[in-house]
Amino acid sequence: MIRGIGTDIVEIERVRKAICDPFMRKVLSPEEFEKAKSFSEERMIQFTAGRFAAKEAIIKCLSDYEVPNMSDLNIVNDEKGKPEISYKDYKIFVSISHERKYASAVALLEADE
Repeated sequence: MIRGIGTDIVEIERVRKAICDPFMRKVLSPEEFEKAKSFSEERMIQFTAGRFAAKEAIIKCLSDYEVPNMSDLNIVNDEKGKPEISYKDYKIFVSISHERKYASAVALLEADE
């Protein structure tokens, strides 16, 4: 049963202008922050934009239950690159897309019946 859905889109240029350690630490989990710092500058900006969009989408789909801090949400990629999120006992599915100017994401909260 679907309990929540969220979507978000972010202009990558806005993230480029905001990119700095304090902004990244607010958006990214410690694990994501370390991963982002290992990328080239352009890839780091795209990664952060995608994570920002995904976390906004996740927060929207959880909004009837709670509103977590972005940095408390840790998104990892499986061996095929698919993003996955594990947060408390919630079953959340997330998809992230990038285009030259935008990053977008959708999140779905599923509950057992």
